[in-house]
Amino acid sequence: MGYLLLHEENIVVGLDALNHEDALKKIVDVLPGWSLQGIEKQKILELLILRERIGTTAIGHGIALPHCFSSEVHEPIVAFGVSSSGVPFPSLDGRPVHFIFVLILPRNDAAERQKRQILQNIKWSLCDRYLQERLKGAQTASEIHRLIVSEPQHVPALGV
Repeated sequence: MGYLLLHEENIVVGLDALNHEDALKKIVDVLPGWSLQGIEKQKILELLILRERIGTTAIGHGIALPHCFSSEVHEPIVAFGVSSSGVPFPSLDGRPVHFIFVLILPRNDAAERQKRQILQNIKWSLCDRYLQERLKGAQTASEIHRLIVSEPQHVPALGV
């Protein structure tokens, strides 16, 4: 998954949201037009919310992994939001979510395998309490980007 890259402009620091839908909207809103390849942000948001209605992607430990597929996407798009205070999210453990990793994948034969591989790596990495504390304390998108991308031993799926 070395081609997958989280860009600094796709990171929301200090995410403050009323609920999971508000959080997803704020994260999708930061995605630059070039990364969406002409797809409307509202359409992506609707796909993510629809996925949450099927079943929560908040897996516990303060982590949510919302994801969706779109035939209009040609390469994976990723975004990441960090909330030090936590976002009310229908999580498996009933606790607020601090880390929201959004994944938008192309709808193709390899997509399901890609999704599982990427989300497994993210889940494993974000369960690291030391990394969680460092991410919560980060003040800038650049700092979060360095923690995630520049330290591939933490999140191998996001390495360059």
